[in-house]
Amino acid sequence: MNTPRRQMQWLVVASALAIVIFSVSVPVSATVYQVPVLAAFAIGVLQCGSLPLSLVAPRWAVAGWALGAAGFVLFGVAAAGAPWPLDVCGLLSLCALLLSLGLRRPVTEGVVGWAVGIATPLLVLFLVGAGATGNATVDGIVANLVTSTAITAFVLLAAVFFAQRARLRGDLAAEQHRRGIVEERNRIARELHDVVAHSMSVIQVQASSAPYRLPQLDDDARREFGEIAASARSAMQEMRQLLGVLRSDGADVDRMPQPGVAQIVELAHTLERAGTRVTVDLDDALPAEGLASTAAYRIAQESLSNVVRHAPGAPARVHAELVDGAIILRVENDAPAAPAAIQRAAGGHGIIGMRERCEMLGGTLHAGPTTAGGYLVRATLPVAASAPTLTSSTAHSSATQSKDPERP
Repeated sequence: MNTPRRQMQWLVVASALAIVIFSVSVPVSATVYQVPVLAAFAIGVLQCGSLPLSLVAPRWAVAGWALGAAGFVLFGVAAAGAPWPLDVCGLLSLCALLLSLGLRRPVTEGVVGWAVGIATPLLVLFLVGAGATGNATVDGIVANLVTSTAITAFVLLAAVFFAQRARLRGDLAAEQHRRGIVEERNRIARELHDVVAHSMSVIQVQASSAPYRLPQLDDDARREFGEIAASARSAMQEMRQLLGVLRSDGADVDRMPQPGVAQIVELAHTLERAGTRVTVDLDDALPAEGLASTAAYRIAQESLSNVVRHAPGAPARVHAELVDGAIILRVENDAPAAPAAIQRAAGGHGIIGMRERCEMLGGTLHAGPTTAGGYLVRATLPVAASAPTLTSSTAHSSATQSKDPERP
């Protein structure tokens, strides 16, 4: 907030205010309070000069104002009916100084400046003795002290209030900016996934299945396709890590626990509390972690979310088992209250995302309405794909599945 332009603006305002107060304080001090002219100029310079000085050296500014106030009491004489020991010009310069401190400096510096400004004239007056009070009375001195204390305290509190509100607005703006950055990173992550993930998974599947689809290939071509498939898998793994970094706002992705099929039970309980009855049947042999387990959880999560959105009130069933080294996941719901609503789920981005998860692991996904009017999502997720490389048997399975990706 303290940019050079803002600093210059503060300096111009403080200097202009100091000149105005100085032009009034010198003649008033010399004529009303009988301060020698040279002393009046010096006192005016000290008190009014503290205003622009507070922008660069606030402590010296407070000390300069206090020295000017002490000189005013030492060289001046109280006049009948005039404020004493703090005159009007001194009060105005002190208020301006506290305003600068309260708006720009920590609260403690403003409080110290206020205490020094109020205590200095009174302490000097006690040290000089009653002879310097002139025509001032004790009641007048007390009234002057109470008035100056109240006015300067109000000015300081107002300055602190506006400063804190400005800081709060700045913090809120910074937080909004940070959230905007996080949202932009998430948007980039989604676009990166949508643009790259599908293409890379297709390259990997095609390269892995090429030796089985094209038996006439020689050994060099088979090795070439194998290297392409390995490069595609490596690129997808790196992309997953990059997406994790983008979506986690710099967190350590490798240490972040990923949900698995076991957490589907907790997911079902959450939906049941929201009014959707979900029955979960999980095979004990299912892996607790790994890419396939995480993908099964995410597919079940998206499928159940679609049930809530497109088939409210319809009961759902989740069944997962391990068959021939692959997780077979079925998420099915009954007919909704509005049968036509369920059809809109087929073309959504959620289905695309679930299909991409399956294809990245070399599996298949079927999603579509049932004959009873409900909806079925069936995913096949090879567990072997959780490893960094695929075996030839897994590649053969991927090639066979890719021929009919929509078959349940």
